[in-house]
Amino acid sequence: MREKLNCAIIGTGKIGIDVYIKCKKSRLFENIYIYNKNSKSEGAKYCKNKKFNYSSLGIDGIIKDIKKIDIVYDASNVHSNKIHYKKLRKHLTKNKFMINFTPSNYGDYYIPYFKINKLPNTVNLVTCGGQSSIPMISEIKKIFNINYFELVSAISSKSAGFGTRQNVDEYINNTKRAILKTCKLKNTKIIFNLNPSEPPVTMTNSMFFKINDKINSRNKKKIFKAILIVNIFMQKIIPGYHARFVDIIDKNIIKITISITGQGDYLPKYSGNLDIITSIGVNYAKKISEKKYFN
Repeated sequence: MREKLNCAIIGTGKIGIDVYIKCKKSRLFENIYIYNKNSKSEGAKYCKNKKFNYSSLGIDGIIKDIKKIDIVYDASNVHSNKIHYKKLRKHLTKNKFMINFTPSNYGDYYIPYFKINKLPNTVNLVTCGGQSSIPMISEIKKIFNINYFELVSAISSKSAGFGTRQNVDEYINNTKRAILKTCKLKNTKIIFNLNPSEPPVTMTNSMFFKINDKINSRNKKKIFKAILIVNIFMQKIIPGYHARFVDIIDKNIIKITISITGQGDYLPKYSGNLDIITSIGVNYAKKISEKKYFN
């Protein structure tokens, strides 16, 4: 009986390489493999220089090696994820898992803030905006009736690779779908900004909650308590997560901001938007390991 997992990562961009390093640090894995289709890419060169278990056979290489792989991390893009999922689908049985880092709609949403008993074989990690804001939305919803929610996510343009820039519409749509499904909140707006400033800015989410209720001192205390609860939980997964109360606007709009500083494994610390996703990807592997689904 094996004590550790084996995983394969498809994609040698920023997310793929960062999750490789996080998987190695986690000590959950016996073997970690990374694949792409372009052996001359910068990411592939980095993997080879660092002596990673690298292959340029792409998804076909993963299918060939699938018997020895427990988890496939897809760190590609929306278009490629559709192809990968179709090829992997028949292999995603009881003890094989796919963790989708792209903002496509494949997989069941996994938000670690919510407890689940059975682990789906294909999980969708939503987006950085969704993962960081949904825990806060769920707690504020316990206090107030929310009429309208607006999320403004701002990240450094240096944190946005080619895949992110290609998939902005999918990012917005997948975030909205996840908020609707997990928090039952229909009236939402998602805004995504790339900030070119130097030095690069840390990821920041500005959240605006328009509510029916009057906000009194008692309710304010509940808001602060909700923020504390979310911070304590999320900082166990990503230590640089920090939510804070900002202000009451026009008597019935609550503004809360979330900043995320990354752990600096491969990505720079200002890339908290990517770091939260890779951290949660490893968190899901920990859940699989705890349940011994790979034996």
